[in-house]
Amino acid sequence: MSDEEYRHWEVTRTVLLPARAEDVWDVIGGFYTIHEWHPDIAVTEVPEDQTSQRHMRRRLTFPGQPMTVEQLVSLDNADLHYTYKWHEGDWGERVKNYHASLRVLAGDEEESCMVQWKSRFDYPSDAISQFYLNGFHALEERFGKMGG
Repeated sequence: MSDEEYRHWEVTRTVLLPARAEDVWDVIGGFYTIHEWHPDIAVTEVPEDQTSQRHMRRRLTFPGQPMTVEQLVSLDNADLHYTYKWHEGDWGERVKNYHASLRVLAGDEEESCMVQWKSRFDYPSDAISQFYLNGFHALEERFGKMGG
């Protein structure tokens, strides 16, 4: 793939859930626990050198995909939000400049919430929407669907 085939993407995907925002954040808010709720991630590992460097990083294993390491940029448990970026690994060598955020927003009377996952990156096609949607389907299985 040549560089001229790349284009800049800004992807935002959301899902509405009939659950309290804090309850959903308890499931998805852990930077090292994404494999516990997202069906496309087989393993999340803490890198061996994590305690000797200041950046928090996670190593992700996806079936059929190359391993990747992501770095936490910010985490705000009070605001139910974290941001992260690609750090190293083959996936990010192809999908360039990947930065993302995961957030939970409270809905009406705290009886519902919206999960928002968004990212920006450079790649010839949308390299991330299906991954986000697969995670949202798993959350709907866990918490239920709105109106359902």
